[in-house]
Amino acid sequence: MNILLFIKNLQGRGVSKVYLNLAKLLQSGGYNVYFVIRQNIVEFDTSFLNNFFIISENITTNLDNLIEKKKIDYIISNNVEYCQKLSNISQNKIFYSVHMLWGERLFKQLRFKKIWQLQKEYKNKNIIAISNAVKDDLLNKIKVKPKRVDVIYDYFDFDEIEKKSNEYKVNLDNYIVNVGAFSSEKNHKLLIETYKEIDSKYDLVLIGDGKLKAKIEKLVKKYNLESRVHFLGFLKNPYPYLKNAKLTLLSSKNESLHGVAVESLFLNTPVVSTDSKGVREVLTGDLNYFIAKDSKQLISLSQEALLKYPKIDNIYYNKFSKELLNSYNSLFKKDYSNE
Repeated sequence: MNILLFIKNLQGRGVSKVYLNLAKLLQSGGYNVYFVIRQNIVEFDTSFLNNFFIISENITTNLDNLIEKKKIDYIISNNVEYCQKLSNISQNKIFYSVHMLWGERLFKQLRFKKIWQLQKEYKNKNIIAISNAVKDDLLNKIKVKPKRVDVIYDYFDFDEIEKKSNEYKVNLDNYIVNVGAFSSEKNHKLLIETYKEIDSKYDLVLIGDGKLKAKIEKLVKKYNLESRVHFLGFLKNPYPYLKNAKLTLLSSKNESLHGVAVESLFLNTPVVSTDSKGVREVLTGDLNYFIAKDSKQLISLSQEALLKYPKIDNIYYNKFSKELLNSYNSLFKKDYSNE
């Protein structure tokens, strides 16, 4: 079976990584995967892809030609704009993945035009929501009326994560880590304000880039934390830092599914997080206790986690593993022609 994955680019952000992992999962399951981007930005390793294309001109026409030539059976994409114009494949064979809690973001910003646009774009479409939080957000906040919504978690290549976590040594001993772009959604301001209240024997490692980085650097200077806070920028391999941290501290306002939390738990690193909706599907069971309801609790839970944390069993992350291939097998075996 031939599956086409289509996204904007392979910039060093979450969706790019998610789609590459999906390609790896589907290839391991015997699918012929055709990976297509429309901007020539590649910041990840693509050597494992069997079929990789960059289509930057006449995108819809060239996509249609590729679909016909390669006899594509299904498409998974996060881009409605281009895919809804395709003529060589039925919309019944296209699944649109949603990776964001649109309602959480747009209503706060009063972006009602964008809400209307999403309602129009996703109407009568097949949607893959990467968490139950995303599904609930789409149906009950944005009020989307899709043809169907399937919840399929992001896949994480734990074998690769384990391998990469041992690729280099970390020079720090006692530190807290945060991985994420410097954006308003990641809420680094709260992170720094929380960190300054925590035991001074722990450094803070920040991995990521973004437009708000300079503002956070000023905040660190304001609190005289320059010697303890380390800005490492974007790292293609952050896993040695995640593996050796005493705590992963997450301060996001909203997350559809917190991948850094999943990766940290797999590497046996305690996680404390704000209640960012999607994190509830990662920090489950006994770990649900470490989801903070407010800034004060974020401090106290961080201090508690540094002293004692529940055993991190594989039940917390197995649902993000290769067993997800079964969900795609079921998805593609269904006949959508008469729905």
